[in-house]
Amino acid sequence: MKTRKLVAILLCLVIMLPMLFACNSSTDNQQPSTNQPSTTQPSDAPSPGASPFAPQPSAAEDVKPPVSADARDTLTIAVDNDAGSLSPAHMTGGLYSAMECVFEPLWDFTEDGELIPVLMESYEVLGEDLWRVKLRQGVTFSNGNVFNADDVIFSLKFWKTVGVNAVRVQSLDDTRTAKIDDYTIDLYQPYFYLMHNTAASMFMIYDEESFDESRFSLNPIGTGPYVMKEYVTNSHLFLERRDDYWGTLPDVQFLNFRVVAEPAQIVNGLSTGAFDVGRVQLSDYAHVNSFDGFNIHSQTRGGGVQLWFNAGHKGFFTFIDKDPQTVREMRYAIFHAIDPQVIINLLYEGRGRPMYCQAPDFCQDFEPAFNKLTSTYAEGYNVDLAKQYAESSGLAGSSVTMMTNGLPTMVMLAEILQNMLAQIGVTVVIQNTDPATFNTEQYSKEADYDIRVGEGIAPNWRVADALVNGVRYSEALTVPGAFPNNDYYLELAPKTINTFDDAQRREYLLETLTMFQEEAIGYSLCLYETAYAVSSDIDFNSLRFNLCSGFIRYKDVKWAS
Repeated sequence: MKTRKLVAILLCLVIMLPMLFACNSSTDNQQPSTNQPSTTQPSDAPSPGASPFAPQPSAAEDVKPPVSADARDTLTIAVDNDAGSLSPAHMTGGLYSAMECVFEPLWDFTEDGELIPVLMESYEVLGEDLWRVKLRQGVTFSNGNVFNADDVIFSLKFWKTVGVNAVRVQSLDDTRTAKIDDYTIDLYQPYFYLMHNTAASMFMIYDEESFDESRFSLNPIGTGPYVMKEYVTNSHLFLERRDDYWGTLPDVQFLNFRVVAEPAQIVNGLSTGAFDVGRVQLSDYAHVNSFDGFNIHSQTRGGGVQLWFNAGHKGFFTFIDKDPQTVREMRYAIFHAIDPQVIINLLYEGRGRPMYCQAPDFCQDFEPAFNKLTSTYAEGYNVDLAKQYAESSGLAGSSVTMMTNGLPTMVMLAEILQNMLAQIGVTVVIQNTDPATFNTEQYSKEADYDIRVGEGIAPNWRVADALVNGVRYSEALTVPGAFPNNDYYLELAPKTINTFDDAQRREYLLETLTMFQEEAIGYSLCLYETAYAVSSDIDFNSLRFNLCSGFIRYKDVKWAS
């Protein structure tokens, strides 16, 4: 209750000072030129149109020296949620960073665009849609079983059955991919696929021989450098380094992941030395940075605040059996009533920037022309316009349900939006779920909510990725009539990633982006920095992030000298 009152009071103060934020919200979606990072691209990126705003790690100021006198063997990491499964094919956040230490892909991508062969030793491009892959020999799973081509073929077919996370093998054709011998595979794409290199880097390999459908989700068996020792749902996951690992052994012997949903508990755990690593709210940034023995790693990593409408029959904003223009105006009203700068200031301590396009500006296929491409993003926050749309569409006086994943930051976001929408006569009932339920319900055509809010990333750093996969992997949005001309959209959008010609692909992208935004399928509101507190016992220079998942590569972490 105190949190709601505080948010309401702060919001009122901010609304009374509109001129303060007008300066910020009038600029395009970009970072100051004094902080432009390198434009190094992954090898699958076309050179034209690359964004100058790709995120880079921010070095900690005055990196603190290690405080532990004795050699350490255990790293304790706080994560904010647990999906209840340890199968990477069924996970998006939380303990997924742990499973990146247990399972391995054929290849991986670093944040600066370097392709790293993992279970793949080498590859040869035999055509636009074909790689001949040589697999690494001498690799074993944590149970001792030998890794070979059969495991890759089995894993690919399995991944194709896992629902929305099958997006991670979108660039692989399971019908034509074939084993040549025990350590050679012809790996086919369904067609030319712009994001093949990055998308398939999240394709983790399972052990076919020991795979048990009734046990695999809680019994992870991978080829990675760590093995599970103990797991208690919503409590902790303990990993231990494998001495029989095929590659270079990590520095850290034990990785202990603790599930801690409350940001205040993470801060408390950092202050007492219970945690070595933890993501911290930006409101706690200065406080945590004052702790002895901790450095802060902060950067814009792709985290963005997003708002989507339920396209199913039970959604208040559904297009199905309603007048399309009326529905558009209701959706426009919601968007124009939201001030992104207020969200940035209240939730992220001013460490962020509003968005003027559905996709982040650091995407490799982003162009400045995409900013304010359509009237909603061009107009942005405008309460008077929002009221007009609310009245003309009949939205004013209505009550809508807003779903969150139950995490504290998203609950506070919903409360901020609740206050904003009240200004246009809309009552918001907040429905806080849990991360697992949220991940399922957000795509279901039978889900019972009206608006959902959350944080998202751009897994492949492509504008096209958000426009294609956010729609075609949604059960609700692929229903005929889920939005006007969605059959045409579902035909058009894939061309933004499977058209070989750069110029033609750009035209498809521009049309797809315009259609997505004009139909108000969803909105991106703002970008923010992601901050991790990291023990000074860790070599700050060894911190690396996975390009697609966005998590710290804990298997690469080294102890400070």
